[in-house]
Amino acid sequence: FEKGKKYVLVGNSGSGKSTLLKLLQGYYNDFGGDILFDRTSLKNIDLNNITKLVSIVQQDVFIFNATVKENITLFNHYPYREIESAIERSGLSSFISTHGLDYFCGENGRDLSGGEKQRISIARCLLRETGVILFDEATSALDNATSAEIEHTISSLTDATCIVITHKINPEVLRNYDQILVFNNGQIVERGHVDELMASKGSFYNLYMSLDNMNAH
Repeated sequence: FEKGKKYVLVGNSGSGKSTLLKLLQGYYNDFGGDILFDRTSLKNIDLNNITKLVSIVQQDVFIFNATVKENITLFNHYPYREIESAIERSGLSSFISTHGLDYFCGENGRDLSGGEKQRISIARCLLRETGVILFDEATSALDNATSAEIEHTISSLTDATCIVITHKINPEVLRNYDQILVFNNGQIVERGHVDELMASKGSFYNLYMSLDNMNAH
């Protein structure tokens, strides 16, 4: 993975996508080969330091019964300009201009939409300034329009390497990403830009066609 680029991981359930994200977070250290962060082996990085390098946005975002600001900062102190930047880059500006930073989210975010919860989670990662942000099916519970908006936000993030797992294969949305990696049985069987993969009519194309037919029914 190259610094600053945006990647999407696709493949059937059990193909190894989530395992890769867990490896990048330091969950396992009994793997073969090597994982390097700027030439430093993951095995030589303290787990506490890995959390400063890598953050994750998951499908289920935990929201505190507190204000939007407190949910973004996780009750830590940050300069306002940094909070403002995270809000803008995560796509929360419109929500904040309407409701304000002191808007109360309710228990587990009951007064927020699914898309708003995801944007708060993205803002948390941006505020922490981790160089790598992982997205583990972060948009799977959202409707297609909201999902496309969130994925557009992800693909436009600057200064962050983004690695996204998705089951929603929309070529128009995926065109915003630098590279697609196709997984099967724990292996990367295909990789490239979405237009290349669609044209080659290989594993990615077959996956797209099978999911498209499932959605049609």
